[in-house]
Amino acid sequence: MDVTETAGMRDTVYGRQGELLDLLIDYLRQPSVSATGEGFPAATQRAMRELELAGLRAEVWETAGRPCVFGRADGPPGAPTVLIYGHYDVQPVGPSDLWRTTPFEPVIDAGRIWARGSGDNKGQHYAHLQAVRLLREARGGLPVTVKIILDGEEEVGSPNLEELVSRQRDALAADVVIYSDGPVDNSGQWCVKHGVRGVLGIGLHVRYADRAVHSGNFGNVVPNPAWTLVRALASMRDDDGKVLIDGFYDDVVPLGEADREALRGLPPDDSTLADFGVAEMDPAYGDLSFQERLAALPTLTINGLHSGDPQRTIIPHEARARIDIRLVDGQRPEAVLERVRAHLARHAPDVVMTQEMGVPPARTPIDNPFTPRIARAMAAVTGQPPLLVPAMGGTLPVYVWNQVLGVPALGIPFANVDENNHGPNENLEVSRYLDGIAISMAVLSELAGTVAR
Repeated sequence: MDVTETAGMRDTVYGRQGELLDLLIDYLRQPSVSATGEGFPAATQRAMRELELAGLRAEVWETAGRPCVFGRADGPPGAPTVLIYGHYDVQPVGPSDLWRTTPFEPVIDAGRIWARGSGDNKGQHYAHLQAVRLLREARGGLPVTVKIILDGEEEVGSPNLEELVSRQRDALAADVVIYSDGPVDNSGQWCVKHGVRGVLGIGLHVRYADRAVHSGNFGNVVPNPAWTLVRALASMRDDDGKVLIDGFYDDVVPLGEADREALRGLPPDDSTLADFGVAEMDPAYGDLSFQERLAALPTLTINGLHSGDPQRTIIPHEARARIDIRLVDGQRPEAVLERVRAHLARHAPDVVMTQEMGVPPARTPIDNPFTPRIARAMAAVTGQPPLLVPAMGGTLPVYVWNQVLGVPALGIPFANVDENNHGPNENLEVSRYLDGIAISMAVLSELAGTVAR
């Protein structure tokens, strides 16, 4: 693939932007809220239809929850296979009065497409679908075999995806997986992300009396569950940020040298703290950079605490907290959960623990054979090399590709930093959507030069 060919791809996309925007807007009109069922099952049929319109042989794969949609289009004999993952479900709308537009009536304004699902994730996977369609029209075929799977449950944690991937392992077999989700780097630069942190959500509950009692009449008599809970939480982490749960760090796989070198080349992102009214990063982690805190370290976070009533002089009868642990490569939710359970049994046996979610982490080393080609294709379209990010701080079900399917998985996000995914006024910059189509066309063309398995 040469520069002239890549420039032609971008020219083709921008020359047809009216058509490409109309198609996306129509797609975004279809509700697909997995948490409530709004828009289903029509949303599944619409997703399958979009794969067919892109020239793929499509089918619905049923799960115990919302279905996945799968499509395939073959490239030349012996060509590599690229599997593209996205999700067609979206978050609930939330408070409608906070939206500047009607969430499922897309509007283009100020250079952005405003709609629920525009950035997360319909606009991003739709860019890949249009890239496949335009490549087929221009060449009469594809340079690689393309498989696309659209998840119907990502926004509720993809609880059935692992079982489906195991069951459909042969149909999903590929040389590399590409996913486009979340925003580009906080600097606004294009990037290739090589992993995600996992997450373990845990509820904690302490209850003593069957109702709140007077703090004077029963102070020092009735035990206070709030004290039990805060002591339990305090026992889990020291002032330097180190998690004190025995064995917590035992399975962590350190970043390789290529990944650490990539970290050193990333722009500092701590300037974004000012947007939240925060003056500096958490001092517990010393001189670690913003990016290293996200890519290399697990976390232990108190999401919320509740007990009693600050307006009344009472001893509360129960106390609740919710914590999450962001996991890094090597850690497994089930193993960390048992270590938390053992810690509480020793330090706070009255605390009842409940697992709320568990998604493993995933990471593809930066020094893999696909990243240089993807980066070259992206640079040819955008005019600058992308940042190479070892891992993002958030969580996606990427582990199913690394650990179940057994192939590298690389993220090429197309959304703007302020896409407001999950919030009101979700949006996608028009230029990001169009550039994403051209990037996908270039990446698929460039990957044709890799060696198929």
